[in-house]
Amino acid sequence: MTLKVSVILPIYNGEKTLAQTLESLLQQTFQDFELIACIDGSKDNSLAIVNSFKDQFKKAVILINENNLGLGATMNRLVASAQGDYIAVAEQDDFYYPDRLALQVDVLDTMPQIGLVSGISDFWDGNKIGMRFPGMLVSGNQYPKKEEMFLLNYKKQIKVVNSAMMFRKAVHVDHGLYFSKHYPSISIDWSYILRFCLISDIHGIHKSLVLLDRRDDRNSVTSNKTKQYAASRELIRSFYYEFPNLIGRKEYKFAMTTQYLMELSSLRVYQFPFSFLRFFIQNPTDRRWSGYLLKRITRVFKR
Repeated sequence: MTLKVSVILPIYNGEKTLAQTLESLLQQTFQDFELIACIDGSKDNSLAIVNSFKDQFKKAVILINENNLGLGATMNRLVASAQGDYIAVAEQDDFYYPDRLALQVDVLDTMPQIGLVSGISDFWDGNKIGMRFPGMLVSGNQYPKKEEMFLLNYKKQIKVVNSAMMFRKAVHVDHGLYFSKHYPSISIDWSYILRFCLISDIHGIHKSLVLLDRRDDRNSVTSNKTKQYAASRELIRSFYYEFPNLIGRKEYKFAMTTQYLMELSSLRVYQFPFSFLRFFIQNPTDRRWSGYLLKRITRVFKR
């Protein structure tokens, strides 16, 4: 039996939100898909939860890593096990709107030049949708192509909703793509998108495909800011040396300043002055520093 889509789902200690994610996949209007889940060394009830849903899917495969191998290795195992022409990425703590798969399949079926498609994510803070991402799709714009897309995502960080990607398996396999085991968390997807956009076009759907759980008490790998920031800086440096024909010193400094500004936004008041000066001297001519300071000061006085 051939299937159009494989939905891959890496799982690590996801018992609190996993059932809701699986339920949202069952409610998809497009049903010609297999679910391939991988329990990556979880110590909770994730496996029991997936097993309780297994018979409700058209086809479901459950893989188990006895030890925690990390997201990169788990994603590679999932992709290698997928039988569908298209591979849709899901995450254990996200809710997928019913037409997510249908909209993406339509794009890949009708636009052969597109290798990967994503859309808009709604960030839920526990009470309301506080933000929608990425802004360029929310405002009705479309992703650029090839090198321009590469530089956009390098300089301003990933602009593709990684938890709602769908890509052609043939593009992934034929070009030897993989999910890096070198980075933690979101940098794995960032690295993947940077390489993918140099090979094939990426399309953005101007509709919300996924609701992301971004409550303050959310416990996840992405919550480890120190580890994530270190990985992001390393990625920026690594790609600078790997792609000197695309990334000049100017682009590198812009990208690193983007990272510094993200890190500053998470610092407490007493940590801010020293860190700001340390980051500022790395690229003092960037005009974003003054705008950032103005916004931060304005927020302080509004409290």
